Amino acid sequence: MRRIVYCFYSGGGLVGGHKMILRHVETLRDLGFDAVAYTGKTNTIPAWFEHRAPIVVAGPVNPARDQLVLPDDAVNTMRQMSATGHRPVIFVQNHYAFAAGPMEMVDLYPPQRAPHFLGVSEAIGGMLRRLYPQATVEIVPAFADERVFRPAAAKGPGVAASPRKRPLEADVIRNLLGALHSRHAELPWRILKDASERETAQAFGEASLFLSLSRLEGLGMTPLEAMASGCVCAGFTGVAGRDYATADNGFWVGENDCEAATEALAQAADLVAAGGAPLNHHLDAGFETARTWSYAAFREGLEETWMRLAPDARIRNGPLD
Repeated sequence: MRRIVYCFYSGGGLVGGHKMILRHVETLRDLGFDAVAYTGKTNTIPAWFEHRAPIVVAGPVNPARDQLVLPDDAVNTMRQMSATGHRPVIFVQNHYAFAAGPMEMVDLYPPQRAPHFLGVSEAIGGMLRRLYPQATVEIVPAFADERVFRPAAAKGPGVAASPRKRPLEADVIRNLLGALHSRHAELPWRILKDASERETAQAFGEASLFLSLSRLEGLGMTPLEAMASGCVCAGFTGVAGRDYATADNGFWVGENDCEAATEALAQAADLVAAGGAPLNHHLDAGFETARTWSYAAFREGLEETWMRLAPDARIRNGPLD
C-alpha cells in the first residue's frame, strides 16, 4: 500500500494554494485514500481557514513507499528528488509562477523518471502538455466551496475587493469610480486584507458587488467564490479566469485597464441598483458558473485522478477518519 503525501511549505501567510493542498488531503481521506500533508519544522501551519487534514511536521517520509506530491514552488525538494530513484507528482496551481523558476528543475529528471503533473485548470493543463508532451498531466479543477460561500440572508449595497495582487489598481479604480460616477461615490467598500476564509465568505455574502483584481492566475478562485455568494462581478480575469468569464456572469475587461474596469464596475453597480429581471439573469448565470466549479465536481475528479495515479493508496471505500 502506498501513502499519498502532499508537501507544502508555509510561512503562515494567506496563500490559496496551501488551502487547496489541504482540501485535497482531507477529501482523499474522506474517499478512503491514505493521504497526509507534510511540512518542515520551520514552517507555519496556516490558520486562516479550517481543515481536517492530518499534517506531518518534519516526520518520516519514504519516497520508496510514499507517493510525494510537490507544490509548484518547491525548488529545493524538486532538486533533491531528481537525484533519487523516485518520481514525484508536481502540483501546479499557477503555471506562470512555475515557469518563472521551478520549471527548470524538471530538466534534472531523466526521461524514464519524468515527474507526473497535477493541475487545477485547463489553462495550466494546456501549458504543461505543450512543455511536456510525453508526461502524464492530470487536471482536478479547483472549486468555489459551496459549503462556505453563499449569499447572506440580507445583502446590502457595497463592493467587496481583495487587493493583495493589485493594490495600486484597487486604489485607482475606487477613486475613479467616485470621481467619474458620482451616483456611486458613497458606495461602501469592503477591502479584504489578510482575511480568513470565513471572514471573506461573510463579506462576499453580504456585498452586492465584487471587484475582481485577479492577476496572472492559474485559475482565479475569488471571482468564482463571489459568484457563489451572489455578487455581481466586474474587473480583471487574471488571464486564466477566461476559462469561466462570460458576458453573462461578469463585466470583464482587459488586463491592467483600470479605466475600463472603473466603467465595468459602474455598469455592475447600475445593474444592482436597477434590480429586476436583468439582475436576476446575471446572478443566475453566476450561480450556474460557480456550480460548474463546485466541491462536488472537485471530489469526483479527485477520486478519478488518484484511482489512475495511485489506486493502491485506497484503503477502503469510505472515510478513514
